[in-house]
Amino acid sequence: MKKDSRLRATASVRTVASQLLSWLMTLMVVSLLDGCNLLASPGTAQHGSSPTPTAVIPRQAPSPLPPEHQIVDLPTLRQLPGGQPLPANLSLSLSFTLIYNNDALDRTLRQIYTPGSPLYGHYLTPQQIRQSFGPDEQQITLVKQWLLDQGYQVGAVDPLATQLEVTATVATIERSLHLQLREYELNGQHFYLASGVPSLPPQIASLVQSIIGLSTFAMPRPWSFFEPLGPALAGTQGAAACSKYGAKQSLTRAQLAGAYQFTQLYQRGLQGQGISIGIAEFSEPFDPRDIVTYAACAGVPAPRIQVVDVQGHTPRGPGQGEAALDIELAASLAPQAQIVVYQAAQASIQAMLAVFQRVAAENRVQVFSVSYGAAEDQLSTNEQEIFNQLLRIIAAEGISVLISSGDCGAFTERIPNIAVVSAPANAPFAIAVGGTTLTVDRQNRRQSESGWGRDQDAGFICRNDWGSGGGVSQTAAFKRPYWQVGPGMDTSYNGQRGHILTPNLEPLQAPNGLRQVPDVAAAADNICIFWHGQWIRVGGTSAAAPIWAAGLALVNQGLRQEHAPLFGGVPTVYRLAHQSGNPAPFNDILRGDNGLYQATRGWDYVTGWGSPNFLALLQRLR
Repeated sequence: MKKDSRLRATASVRTVASQLLSWLMTLMVVSLLDGCNLLASPGTAQHGSSPTPTAVIPRQAPSPLPPEHQIVDLPTLRQLPGGQPLPANLSLSLSFTLIYNNDALDRTLRQIYTPGSPLYGHYLTPQQIRQSFGPDEQQITLVKQWLLDQGYQVGAVDPLATQLEVTATVATIERSLHLQLREYELNGQHFYLASGVPSLPPQIASLVQSIIGLSTFAMPRPWSFFEPLGPALAGTQGAAACSKYGAKQSLTRAQLAGAYQFTQLYQRGLQGQGISIGIAEFSEPFDPRDIVTYAACAGVPAPRIQVVDVQGHTPRGPGQGEAALDIELAASLAPQAQIVVYQAAQASIQAMLAVFQRVAAENRVQVFSVSYGAAEDQLSTNEQEIFNQLLRIIAAEGISVLISSGDCGAFTERIPNIAVVSAPANAPFAIAVGGTTLTVDRQNRRQSESGWGRDQDAGFICRNDWGSGGGVSQTAAFKRPYWQVGPGMDTSYNGQRGHILTPNLEPLQAPNGLRQVPDVAAAADNICIFWHGQWIRVGGTSAAAPIWAAGLALVNQGLRQEHAPLFGGVPTVYRLAHQSGNPAPFNDILRGDNGLYQATRGWDYVTGWGSPNFLALLQRLR
């Protein structure tokens, strides 16, 4: 694999996409999505106060609004041929996301995550967050009444007052927002987009950050791949079976536990008692029999699983294996934790945002694992900003959100040389989890570990098997956060790489002053699970995220016993990385690449700070 690769700008890719295969036309569509965005400044809020257990957070003064609340211009639809009007009587669901005072919330978060601050470790409740940073009742009522007057059916505001869920006919939506909705088919995928610029009255536009649901182009997909492993062996139990059908061919639960210091935490009585792990699934059921079989084989109790339906019910079934992978790894590595599966009936950006909103509003889990994503340029800027707003709120609550960074190396668009990262792992307040290739010795001790990557030239289209997602965001709103500093963060990539399909693309410098991913990594290659009645070898950062989620569940249990703050959000990762001494909280990965970037000393675009030593993490945070 060539190491003198040159990062290519996706904006330039769109200028040549029409010359590629027909499915490359998807790259031209994404530029239309920003037409669904409302440019809004941070939220307006009135003065007051909201107490915490040991400190008072004053209700934040409103940030100044621009003199004129404008709507983003929509690029011409001439870039996308065809399209038919949606039926006027078709009913659609939209989310009107409400303005939050994110500037003030960011300042408070910085205090919560800074040792020595009066607010350090004092995470907030949803009620405190809404009272201090959200819209007030008068503002919510104003938006609600306008929607009702226009003919929308308006649901109850969520506990955090982040959004209003509404339904309306296409005719109502088009008339009230001054646009048209058109349906397209591309490569067998049916979706609709807004043609025209969404427009709201000024007094309403100043209170609405964006309207979600005017596009169904971007679809979150799981970051994993599956291969058969030996003969089918339904119902097998016992450690011997796991050894015979797992350890000789792929990594088992026991080997992962030994490599990442779970075993040492088990010896201290830490197995996740009193901790809840949330897992996100989208149109992806699971068969409880698969989960029970895996647990029996691994020698752990059958997990306690609660399913929370989001925007509809998902019937039981084997699914495609993603849910089985997520649940089996998280539940077996944290065998006493409560597993809460947030199961959305649809695989859409709107459903994904609804799951994040549900997690934030309930504030019931301490760790949240997300194995899904899409190329960031398939989402509008405002869709990405709403993800980050919800992640910002979740970080204020002290919940750790682990999001898979992707399985196509540096090329999340699945095409060689189109360098783009995955959303929502690219959000500044996500903990983006990359992947490694791990080997262990006979005592299940970590033997070697490299950045997970394969030769992308082996196949024209990535099938989630090229390697650890990573790179620099190209979303201008995602400036590199204050905590993202340290050795390796400023390593420059500016080489040359040619490809027959993209010979003349302009280079993009890395770093570029924007968010860099991933933050951490874990095993994402050659892992054994039980799915649909057989043992399966799986890979992908979909495995790495639940491994991290399970480990942080045990760490949080230990911290709670010590009356110390829970791990919380991504700033904690970087604070730990800056501490010296042994044992180190992270295994620095020095070998491997993801098709463009090289694993190096310190932080890198393949594995972040590296894989976990969970006992060391706990010891550093006590």
